[in-house]
Amino acid sequence: MPTRTEQPAGRVVWADVAKGACIILVVLWHVIVKHYLRIDWRIDLPVPGAWGLLGEQLLPLRMPLFFTLSGIFSANAVARPWRVAGRPRIARNLYLYATWLLIHTALLALVPDFPTDRATSLDGLLAQLTVTPSNLWYLYALALYFALAKALRRVHPAVLLVAAGALSAVAATGLLDSPGNRGQVYQNLVFFLAGVHLRPHLQRWAAGASARRLAGTGTAYAVALAAMALAGTEGWPGVRLLVSVVAVAFGVTAAARVARLRVVGGALARLGRRTLPIYVIHMPVLALLHRLLAGPVADLNRPGRALLAAGYPVLLTAVVLALSLAVHRGLTAAGARWLFDLPRRAGTDHNREGVTMSRSPNPALPDRARVEEAAWWLSGRVVRTPVLNCPAIDRLAGARILLKAENLQTGGSYKMRGAMLAVGRLAADGHTGVVAQSTGNHAVAVALAARRHGLAATVVLPVDAAPVKVARARAAGARVVLAGTTVEERLAVARQLADADGHPLVDAYDHPDVVAGQGSASLELIEEAERAGTPLDALVVPVGGGGGVAGACLAAAGTPIEVYGVEPVGCDSLARSLAAGRPTPVVPAPTIADGLRPSCVGDLPFAVARDAVRGVVRVDDDAIADAFRLLLLELKVLVEPAGAAGLAGALRLAARPGDPDGAPLRAGAPDGGRPGRYRTVGVVLTGGNVEAELVARLAGGPVADLARMEGVAA
Repeated sequence: MPTRTEQPAGRVVWADVAKGACIILVVLWHVIVKHYLRIDWRIDLPVPGAWGLLGEQLLPLRMPLFFTLSGIFSANAVARPWRVAGRPRIARNLYLYATWLLIHTALLALVPDFPTDRATSLDGLLAQLTVTPSNLWYLYALALYFALAKALRRVHPAVLLVAAGALSAVAATGLLDSPGNRGQVYQNLVFFLAGVHLRPHLQRWAAGASARRLAGTGTAYAVALAAMALAGTEGWPGVRLLVSVVAVAFGVTAAARVARLRVVGGALARLGRRTLPIYVIHMPVLALLHRLLAGPVADLNRPGRALLAAGYPVLLTAVVLALSLAVHRGLTAAGARWLFDLPRRAGTDHNREGVTMSRSPNPALPDRARVEEAAWWLSGRVVRTPVLNCPAIDRLAGARILLKAENLQTGGSYKMRGAMLAVGRLAADGHTGVVAQSTGNHAVAVALAARRHGLAATVVLPVDAAPVKVARARAAGARVVLAGTTVEERLAVARQLADADGHPLVDAYDHPDVVAGQGSASLELIEEAERAGTPLDALVVPVGGGGGVAGACLAAAGTPIEVYGVEPVGCDSLARSLAAGRPTPVVPAPTIADGLRPSCVGDLPFAVARDAVRGVVRVDDDAIADAFRLLLLELKVLVEPAGAAGLAGALRLAARPGDPDGAPLRAGAPDGGRPGRYRTVGVVLTGGNVEAELVARLAGGPVADLARMEGVAA
């Protein structure tokens, strides 16, 4: 009987929910203190005072939680080289800070009575650009914090947190000179560093969030606030810091619980992925609304003011959020994306996938940290599929075979991972649509990801695409265009559509986010095998364009796991490319594995796999059909032929470890490149989108034994 490696429940995506809640609280606070409390309400009820008090009680939560989340999202980047991490994490934030400071200075000058910090002289502007951060201090702080975290990453985290905590405690007393928002910069460094260095602990805390813990942390936060207020100890060293620590624990717990609510959690998560435009735009929007509304609201009759006072901050906060997002959409549609991202450097090309790629012969490649970051981001957004094991298959192979059932993934394939990551980032950047081309699974995944993020999708499929894949893409809301039979024909059409619509092209495999997303499946398999006490010796992934095997190579980096690709006979571009030392196209032969028929492995996947993949196993349609029947009859799992190719390759690899005609091995391998006997082999079952007629045809044949299986070949 088949057995299953038990999986822990997939962690909910609480971080984006928390970011969404934080940006709402930021805007609400500014609405209260800069507009609401400036209106002469002239009512007997203490409603305005209550709103002011509420805003003050949330001060220990709002920015400490925001910076803790920022640290979590920056944790992997801290370990990357300066040349890789410095531009997006430091230069970008400083650029945005300076750009929007100039914009705020100009726009807020038009509303001189709006109560906010703004430069009124050149000296004041220079001070805000350097040592006296303005209302945009969050961007200023992020650049500074990341630089410090990176420069001090070899210092023990406990030493860093103690030092940063001491700085926060002293700054809260008012003893340090803190013009502008410099005091906030001092106080919140400790929370950013906590996010960087305590990320695993915070993730476990969120994963274990319960109603009881929520009640406990909420009560502790309320008690701490009350005690601080009653004792008048807010200015005492360390008191406010301790209250903020309790507040962050409450905030993480609450976000994890709210994220489980489909409607509310989904809405907050979507908002949380769009915090930057809200943060930089909302203050001028609020200033304009203050000028338009303050007088008319104060002039309402007394019953009208009394009725409006209770819900006015919530109503205006919603209006400011909506207008900020609308302004962002308008600016990006008008081509002003430079207002929200660092302009491209000379010598780079912003490709159709929406990712800046170098024109140099040695582009920066994704690494294992990027796969880990992708896995963290995708957690809760895609299914954490089970790892399956079947004693009958183990006996046949003479090794333990662990099967990652990505055929059970949303959309029916592991392509959902790369598509969700790539499309999610494009959505966060303000794109309104995407274009994709593939033989089927990637197109389905992009269509589903686009629908999840509210984007339009156009997908180009071959004229002979499997009807089930065409139907699934259309069911996901995509516009389906059928064109040609080769990748070149589809790509030409896709590029024309992308240019006509003004939407980025999400490539099926030549895209760093797609490679990293696909690699998250292999990373989960590696982790599950370790947890089960059966660490992998080898990892086998079917190869079409190479994104999956490249992601597997990244996921296995730094481990003794040997990664193999599997290609159908006559569709072996990766094997030929490894032999030639460069991407080499082939004329794909007919095969039942329609998902493994690209004419050439992608440039990016080849660059990753060239020095990392141990070899390529070639399998014919008979071997793929045998593997298909094994999975169907022994595990009761329906996998498309392209997915079953992975098992076919693993069985062949396990059966002939010393075959002199074996798989190609990297030049210079210490053992001449020949694999040894493997005890545990992992296989990614990449997809399960298969026609009913093909299932009936393949299921009718006999299950062959290993005697029929030929050796692996280069």
